[in-house]
Amino acid sequence: MIELASPKSCTACQACVNVCPKHSISMNPDKEGFLQPVINREMCIECGTCQRKCPALNDLRFTPKEQRAYAMISNQDRTLSSSGGAFSVFSRMILNQGGIVFGATLDKNLQCRHIGIEDVSDLFRLRGAKYVQSDVGSTFLEVKKNLLKNRKVLFSGTPCQVAGLYSYLGKRYDDLLVTLDLICHGVPNQQTFNSYLNKLASAKHKKVTDFQFRKMDSWSIIPSVKYNNGKWERLDLWENAYMDAFFKGITFRESCFNCKYCNLNRQGTFTIADFWGVGGGAQPFKKNVAQGVSLVIDNQGKISDYIDEISQLAYIEERPLSEAVEKQHNLKLPMQRCPERDFAIRLMLDDDVSLFEFAKQCGLPHKKTIKHFFVRTVKNMIDRLGLYNLYKTVSYKMGKTS
Repeated sequence: MIELASPKSCTACQACVNVCPKHSISMNPDKEGFLQPVINREMCIECGTCQRKCPALNDLRFTPKEQRAYAMISNQDRTLSSSGGAFSVFSRMILNQGGIVFGATLDKNLQCRHIGIEDVSDLFRLRGAKYVQSDVGSTFLEVKKNLLKNRKVLFSGTPCQVAGLYSYLGKRYDDLLVTLDLICHGVPNQQTFNSYLNKLASAKHKKVTDFQFRKMDSWSIIPSVKYNNGKWERLDLWENAYMDAFFKGITFRESCFNCKYCNLNRQGTFTIADFWGVGGGAQPFKKNVAQGVSLVIDNQGKISDYIDEISQLAYIEERPLSEAVEKQHNLKLPMQRCPERDFAIRLMLDDDVSLFEFAKQCGLPHKKTIKHFFVRTVKNMIDRLGLYNLYKTVSYKMGKTS
């Protein structure tokens, strides 16, 4: 009998769903809301393709070539991105060649899923960080369909999603396919995010219409929510419990705590992330960092193939690989599993538990203190005076890089 990866090792990359010749595998949420593959035994023909293509059951035999690290700042998209705009640079490059770009979007119902775009005017749909696992759906099928038409394709996703794509494809299509794997902390699921939004709306007596995980015009992690009154509001203390829980790692998928990609054995053509710590060592970085700098690691020695196009779209500078790795914990080790992981998701999914109570029980910021009041007042004043980027520049030079 065919057995797929266990719930503790499955990453929900959906390679099995996409590759099944009889479409006998579906993704269903478990009791915590994480999507898990389920086989329809009546439809299954026991061919074993799903097992052979599962990256959790089989290691991909790919070793990166001599890796090089780069700092990148987009000329056009830096102030529209949550970092230096590297994703937009690579996307523009592929779209300008008549290609198609696949990445995660937060749709109008605030559901995170992978989609394809074919025009630069739609790039806004894919920009910005999303701290929730994206549903790739049939994206792998769409990628292959375009590759077989000899069309350029860009796919961006978590390392396990990129590994799933390559496993599904069975070959790398290096002349046509560019993949961007993200340096990933771990992934919460859509049900947890939905429950958070519902609790927030209930506490505020307003309808949530949009959500932004990070500030887009400065290099900072400041979540904001848009209510039906049309105004954006920054989140703080218990209101920001979702992101505080994220950075504590207590709402992640179980496989994230044993992630096989939290190292330099990367699967993507390029690895992208925030370049925390750039210029902090012996080699100065002379560009202003306040609005964000992207880290790009070339895993296959392919940057030279694209350097002319990239140079027209962005500032790019080679940096020491050691500098790139230094402040990237998830290039060294997976997130450690905290005791609160045992109950955090259950609390978030419980309609009778308020956000304040969730934050309190999980040891997250929830109560105002004199220190909090002072820091928040100063930051609000800095922002109102339009000095936020100056503040970030000064704090960065003082060693505060995140």
